Amino acid sequence: MKTLFRIALTASALMLAGGAMAAPRTVTLNVENVSCATCAPIVKRVLSRIPGVSQVTVVEDSGMATATVTFDDGKVTPEALTQATTNAGYPSTVKDGKSSS
Repeated sequence: MKTLFRIALTASALMLAGGAMAAPRTVTLNVENVSCATCAPIVKRVLSRIPGVSQVTVVEDSGMATATVTFDDGKVTPEALTQATTNAGYPSTVKDGKSSS
């Protein structure tokens, strides 16, 4: 009985620790080459398809765009986000890296 209790306690601790390691983060990307009506939706689709990304908002303004991306930092990095947009023809840089609450 003690062994079963220890196993259950250990499993619970591991599950809690695993969930605590990956925190949601939100970053803002400055995205270039967003010059037509279809560009912003393409950027949004590219970012949304990355595993770990939970929310994307893209606002276009005069050939540039700002993409606000919320993601699981245990599954994806800001560098992977910028690489994905760059590979799609829309180079981007991280504007900020605030953690969401």
